[in-house]
Amino acid sequence: MTQDSEVQRSAPRPKDRDTAPGIRLAAAIAAIFGIIYWYWLMSGGANPSSPSADGTSELAVVKDQEMTAALTTMNGPNAFLAQFQKGKDGCRPPLAWVSLVLAPGQPPGNIRLISGDYVSPVFAVSTVPMRIAIPFPRPYETGNGTLTAIDIGGSTMIALLPAWHVSAQDGKVTRPVIWHPIKRCEQPNG
Repeated sequence: MTQDSEVQRSAPRPKDRDTAPGIRLAAAIAAIFGIIYWYWLMSGGANPSSPSADGTSELAVVKDQEMTAALTTMNGPNAFLAQFQKGKDGCRPPLAWVSLVLAPGQPPGNIRLISGDYVSPVFAVSTVPMRIAIPFPRPYETGNGTLTAIDIGGSTMIALLPAWHVSAQDGKVTRPVIWHPIKRCEQPNG
């Protein structure tokens, strides 16, 4: 009897089903769909009615809850950055989001954006998308302006709707942009 129990202990047990291959397969499928989705967004397919026919792209507004993170991507004097903090009246100038990512198959590069009078820091662009905030290039209420990219090597995709591709040979290029202003702050009566 002791011999039987020792044989059972020393005999290899049938392997439990390993769930790792299923998890790996699901992760691979999710990654593939994520890449396809990213290219679809970058191609402008997400917004077929976007103003791409005339070379214009749309900027997205930074939400109030995203403001702290947005300000970490900007540079400038403290007085300049302080204007984007919520003041006593609860109103502040809005900011826009853009995302930067290296174009497929391109070597790493750097890019700087100019929005109105604001010149962004130089951003190292990689295959991992990076969201950065910029002031709107013209007064928010106008709903349009231009965005300039200064390419310092590499080819970059700037995620707007539709995406803007800045190639390494472009150097300094400008693109018209639009946004849809909404009434943000209540004016005091009287």
